[in-house]
Amino acid sequence: MQPTATTEGSKPRRHGKLTLAESAPPLEAWDLGELSHPRRAKWDIVKQNASRTVYHGAIGGLEVYVKHYHSRSWLHRLVRRLGGGEARHELNTLVYLRSQGVATAPPLAAGSGDGAEWLATRAVAPSQRADLWHQHQLSAGPAGRRRIRQATVALGRMIGKMHAAGVSHRDLHCGNILVRTDGSEPQLVLMDLHRTSRRRRLSRRTRAANLAQLFHDRGDFTTETDRLRFLKAYLSASGAGGGIRAWQELVERLASRHTRRLNAQRDRRVLGLGRYFAPIRLPHGWRGHVVLASKRHAAGSRAAEMAFDPAEWRLALRDPGALLTAPGAEVVKDSPSSLIVRRSLRIGANRVEVFIKRARRKRRWKALLDCFRRARSIRAFELGHALLTRRIATALPLAALERRWGPFLLDSILITEAVDAPRLKGFMETHLSNPPKCSPHLTAEQQRHLAREVLWQLGRMLQRLYDHNFAHRDLKGANILVRWQAAEPPEVVLVDLDGLVRRRFLTARQRFQGLMRLNVSLLDCPVVNRAGRLRMLLGYLRRPGGVPINFKPYWHTLEDWSWRKRRRQIRSRRMRQKAARRPSP
Repeated sequence: MQPTATTEGSKPRRHGKLTLAESAPPLEAWDLGELSHPRRAKWDIVKQNASRTVYHGAIGGLEVYVKHYHSRSWLHRLVRRLGGGEARHELNTLVYLRSQGVATAPPLAAGSGDGAEWLATRAVAPSQRADLWHQHQLSAGPAGRRRIRQATVALGRMIGKMHAAGVSHRDLHCGNILVRTDGSEPQLVLMDLHRTSRRRRLSRRTRAANLAQLFHDRGDFTTETDRLRFLKAYLSASGAGGGIRAWQELVERLASRHTRRLNAQRDRRVLGLGRYFAPIRLPHGWRGHVVLASKRHAAGSRAAEMAFDPAEWRLALRDPGALLTAPGAEVVKDSPSSLIVRRSLRIGANRVEVFIKRARRKRRWKALLDCFRRARSIRAFELGHALLTRRIATALPLAALERRWGPFLLDSILITEAVDAPRLKGFMETHLSNPPKCSPHLTAEQQRHLAREVLWQLGRMLQRLYDHNFAHRDLKGANILVRWQAAEPPEVVLVDLDGLVRRRFLTARQRFQGLMRLNVSLLDCPVVNRAGRLRMLLGYLRRPGGVPINFKPYWHTLEDWSWRKRRRQIRSRRMRQKAARRPSP
């Protein structure tokens, strides 16, 4: 039996537990047993989380993707029992949007069986996720920027048509948009429509809140001109009234609010149990938190590509204190405030190069204070992942442990992935010296370009810290690494987060103190001249697509504060040297 032919956009037809779209293969091609259990049929798993799993296979000679819905919430179970469900909702949304001129994955069928609910769509190939495509085009020069402009206009028109049809996508980001790569111009396809709502008419605030999710996702990678170009195309396609500047102000305000709420939500998950983190209990009173997987796949990080299990962590950390003294541990720092060793740590089938840091208490009265606050290792673990969430590069924190006797803190340990990169001063002196000490040697033009990029990234890193209300009281060159590979842009990595704190509000003086500390660190580097330090300041002051800023008042104040700090450092060093030479009584 073959389903009745329908026009594009007509309502899907139901055949028992199977709902077929107009473009679906004949009914005989569908094997409900195979679709309900794709693992048994050895289909490939493309994506998996607690609510959904996406499989890749073939039906009737067509390359298809099948999405399984297995959420255990009481609401989803109730909807399934009443004959509804996310699969049929997404199928109806796909068919409706295609009838309104919005490109989506070609729908095939939705069904249920053996307790499973699934949706089948035809593969969109060849294609690439829009966020990855955008990243590649940014490094492709003028041709890449031209394609980005074309895609920006196409995206604005697509979202405008979606809103004009009364559909709001509650998970709107570039990871849920595909870019077809088989044409001369980018063609966009909207995906993952299970979290959509449909109304007769969307209010201005609902539209702006939906656009705010997209602005949050691309805010760090686009300029103001890009966003205005997108809004112009969106307003033209959606028919929404109002001026473009008024829409920009409303959407950016809602995007800022969405960013704060989303970051706070992700920060709370760090110390809970979920897909990426888990609490852990060990013998001898050790308690803490470990990483199971990393959402942020940082460049140069091997551990970010690995997945761990709580049982593997318990075996690897069965005696945390012994990791600091066992064979293979190389002491990196031994001071009154901390002991740091580097070693190779085996976690299940994975072996990771790590730094293990044991915090030491320099003042005894802080033992009372530690009764009422988290250990330094737990705070650094939480702050490290907060930085990664905000796209500020740092060493990936893998585990944080503490041992208490009642409320009294006895010991604490932090384990982070080892970052094999030189410190800021060493990197500059190696790659920017004349002649360069690195291999292969860089030309003078390559040196200038590399120096500009590193110093600009240094200012941008500080700008992002302050934008998210983080302050660092020990911001110096020794706590900054530079990770760089040929043909790749350099990346500034912030390490040693003991001095990092969150503030509700940062004053202009507090912000400028961080700038001053960075500038003093650059004064210690002979290969960085006055123009290089100014480049760092401009990286901090200027934003992509922002209006020009008069930097001269900032520059004069920064130089004045930096030389005062430098003179205090020299005077303090001389006093310590003098005290060391003084004979004891």
